[in-house]
Amino acid sequence: MRLVLDIAGKDICEIDVWEDKVPNLCAQFREKLPMTSMLQHGKLLGDLIFFTMPIVAPWENRYLTEEVGAERVAKYGSPAGAVCFYSPRQQFCVVYGDEASDEPLPISYIGEVVSGSLELKIAGLETWFDQSRTVTLRIAE
Repeated sequence: MRLVLDIAGKDICEIDVWEDKVPNLCAQFREKLPMTSMLQHGKLLGDLIFFTMPIVAPWENRYLTEEVGAERVAKYGSPAGAVCFYSPRQQFCVVYGDEASDEPLPISYIGEVVSGSLELKIAGLETWFDQSRTVTLRIAE
């Protein structure tokens, strides 16, 4: 499933969500997207942007955050581009930074950024200073 992340009215990046690994979450996305929320900055896998969604989903493709970072560093040289969903707080998370955390927090590893990595990094740095912008997630046409 291909999603588009829009921040403050501007398309920032496209994300592939792995339907074969997170089918329940994809079904909820199909039912509830597009969705708008407030963008925040965090440090979990490394520097990331995240937002809360009114979706309750079971753990799927469950990893520890340290495992997601290590896998991406081994494969791509950086954790940047990882997309995760933290079920207990209903947070959609997109990593833009190059450093990985060693925190052993469970998370659903749901996909990856497939285009717009530079725009995402700029948006992430801007979000560090301004966490009040709107973010919209929609299914790509």
